[in-house]
Amino acid sequence: MAKPAKKVFVSGSKSISALNLEFLQHLSRAIQEGFEILVGDCYGVDAAVQKHLADINYPNVTVYCSGKKPRNFFLEKGNIYSCIDLSKNLTGRDFQYVKDIEMSKDCDYGIALWDSKSIGTGKNIKRLHALGKKIIVCIVTEKDNHSIV
Repeated sequence: MAKPAKKVFVSGSKSISALNLEFLQHLSRAIQEGFEILVGDCYGVDAAVQKHLADINYPNVTVYCSGKKPRNFFLEKGNIYSCIDLSKNLTGRDFQYVKDIEMSKDCDYGIALWDSKSIGTGKNIKRLHALGKKIIVCIVTEKDNHSIV
């Protein structure tokens, strides 16, 4: 019986719209190993990751959303996982965190591209750590923006 593909939760700050080299190296390693990429539907890193995966035509992707359908979906191939039943009656950040909580539970490990300020990405890092899962954190500061590709 075939072993199921590992899953990596990719997250990051809304303030970052391009992926840096360090982050891309970690993402490329997961892709080379055939991991399923779990990513959210937000702008910023989520959208940049979706666009990158679409550009390289990587099909093993699931976009998680808290609503009925994703706010952003840039893939020709890929799956959508709606957490609408779990987010019922929630609003604001609580509504959006539902998909992050589910990706944290569903993944084997995480990769984050963080501006060291984003509350949501910070919570994802802490959540994965609390679940005993490995998390690779690539930090981008304002002075590092020149290294963004």
